[in-house]
Amino acid sequence: MNKTFCFPLLFLQPDIEWEVALIDPPFQLARRLWETSTFDLATLASRHRLHLPYQVMDVMLQQCNLELRVEADALDDSMEWLSSFLLGFYARGGSPTIAPFAATHSINEYSGINSRDSASLRDQLPEGMRIGITSDHVTIEVWPVQLSFSCLAISDHIQVTPDIFHAAATMAKSWRNLEARKPTLRVVRDATQVAPLLASRDQSLLHVWCALEALFPKVSTEVSFRVALYLAQLQLSSPRREFFKIVKDAYTLRSRVAHGSYRDITKSEWTQAWDLLRSSIVAILARNDLPSEDALLQEILQNADELPTAP
Repeated sequence: MNKTFCFPLLFLQPDIEWEVALIDPPFQLARRLWETSTFDLATLASRHRLHLPYQVMDVMLQQCNLELRVEADALDDSMEWLSSFLLGFYARGGSPTIAPFAATHSINEYSGINSRDSASLRDQLPEGMRIGITSDHVTIEVWPVQLSFSCLAISDHIQVTPDIFHAAATMAKSWRNLEARKPTLRVVRDATQVAPLLASRDQSLLHVWCALEALFPKVSTEVSFRVALYLAQLQLSSPRREFFKIVKDAYTLRSRVAHGSYRDITKSEWTQAWDLLRSSIVAILARNDLPSEDALLQEILQNADELPTAP
């Protein structure tokens, strides 16, 4: 029997088009409805099962407006779905976020629990919070997930619309199917989760490139040229000649950072590498496949055969 695991998502803002929750199984994205007091979290620490300090929850929840709920058999499976959803969300253009912990109950359920546990304090709550779970009848469990105090969020992309949510959910399900056939794609998913959480843009950029280079594990010589060539051919919508040049220049920057000759990259330089990763994920999903280096080269040669020949 599936359970529901709840993940706060930091920094993101719900669009005005939807009110309470969006559903696309196994996902549900819900608005945060109530403030959660320090006393509520202290109650969780004293009467429930927390696997992290409640003070950390308190700090993290200051930036929370949305919660992703995932139906899954177990916590590990729900975390796999979470990372697949975030990959889809990022590919769709959403800002990087932090999912600091997972809980067996929604933030909207345990907000106000301290006062609900007391008959004398319950009536002081807003009317919508007076009826709900109490410590006498429910045990809430919370586990750490992404305990990072750093995130390279993109302020122009923090708003979540229904279209973005449903696209991310669809991409997440497609990616899970792809990973079953192409296990190397797990490296891409993992790097996509970790890279935005690194405080150093330099190290984050190198992590992004770990994901991009993992797409072509056979490349060992003429790396900048061949990675740029394969990434350009992978694309289905971008102008390939222009994309090739962008990737080649970006790889030169990556090499300078890796060898220590360039430090403190700019936000736009980091964003360019991030966008290359996003567009590559979109291309893989659009193809429903990750072609091998040989297959991409064959595509290039086939296109060359179609060019007009000299008279």
